[in-house]
Amino acid sequence: MTLDELESQMIRKSMEHYSGNVSRVAKALGLSRGALYRRLEKFGIPYDTAEK
Repeated sequence: MTLDELESQMIRKSMEHYSGNVSRVAKALGLSRGALYRRLEKFGIPYDTAEK
């Protein structure tokens, strides 16, 4: 498993755990919301754009 795969899996699991709440996921992962949005785009992970 590569680092990118591990990161993607962790983000997906966190998104599921926090029901897609980007702010809570970012805080739990120690990222800014902007950094999390960039990673969501990078890995093709869907998110609710109304929250942006």
